[in-house]
Amino acid sequence: MELFKSWIKEDGPRLQGSRDLDSSRLQSPCIVRIPSGGYRLFYTAVGPAKPYPECQGYILSAVSEDGLTFEKEPGIRLAPQPGIPHMSLRVISPLVTLCADGRWRMYFESRGPASIPTVICSAISSDMLHWELKDGIRFQAPCGAGLDAVQAEDMSLIQIASGRYRMYYAACDAQGRWCVASAINCVP
Repeated sequence: MELFKSWIKEDGPRLQGSRDLDSSRLQSPCIVRIPSGGYRLFYTAVGPAKPYPECQGYILSAVSEDGLTFEKEPGIRLAPQPGIPHMSLRVISPLVTLCADGRWRMYFESRGPASIPTVICSAISSDMLHWELKDGIRFQAPCGAGLDAVQAEDMSLIQIASGRYRMYYAACDAQGRWCVASAINCVP
């Protein structure tokens, strides 16, 4: 498409760390169009107001009418769960997609202690503000090539010709080299 051939950087940030929830780190944006108008931006954050001392990241949101000027929304959209081993330290790098039933699914990278591999989990919402964590792991790299076998930063999800979905993500191979990998049948 000629439309997407070149890009020009716009001046200024769209969102900056400015409160105790996001003043230490703000990264991994994911934006979705709100059906009633405007946009919601989900992002990974860390700040001194983190839910508990060991917490390494959680997901916040902001809204915009034009996709350029964003207003941060109060509260945490999704936070780590200390009682769930594979999710006890961080939930980061959100990917949000609309489901066929009108609800929203958020895929995210989840991490517990270093002895447990990073995984991709998901949550469901009807309003994009309140998220219900879905039990279990959506994806864990089968290679078992170290502590960061799956990395969801820059994770993408597309519907393919068969009507199924393909998820792209960063993964580590058996030699410790990073690559882009994919999984199929990731139905929102």
